[in-house]
Amino acid sequence: MKKLIVMLMLTLFSIGAYAQTQQGQSSFGFNLGYNFNDIGNATIGIDYRYCVTDAFRLTPSITHFVKNDGLNAWAIDMNAHYVFKLSEMFGFYPLAGLSLSFWKASVGNLSANETRFGANIGLGGEVYATDRISVGLEAKYNIIKDLDAAALAVRVGYNF
Repeated sequence: MKKLIVMLMLTLFSIGAYAQTQQGQSSFGFNLGYNFNDIGNATIGIDYRYCVTDAFRLTPSITHFVKNDGLNAWAIDMNAHYVFKLSEMFGFYPLAGLSLSFWKASVGNLSANETRFGANIGLGGEVYATDRISVGLEAKYNIIKDLDAAALAVRVGYNF
């Protein structure tokens, strides 16, 4: 009986949902995550996605690395996604891109700033909950001199 109820709920949930990666479509999203650097920073960010083709999209974003043990940062990324639609409700994508990050470390009265250029590689997946809302998970690795780290984030997006 439980399986039947779950299947009915999933069926109702998917009515009207479709893969939101048609050429010309856009999405604005909010994400929360964690950066697995030596210190470990929670992250909060926003992004914009624009579908150049049905499968290829560009994604500029800005992310704040919340201060932890005196270290915080801002990162501006420009990533590209190649979306594989596995169904009308789900897609996944590899990503690659460039990053410009602004790091600040402070201990007591001393502080230091570093600006670093880097690259991103990773994978993401998203569920198209409705024709306007998507929910996703993204894992990426930031390749930055002396500051390499993996990152994981959950995203909620509004598609238009």
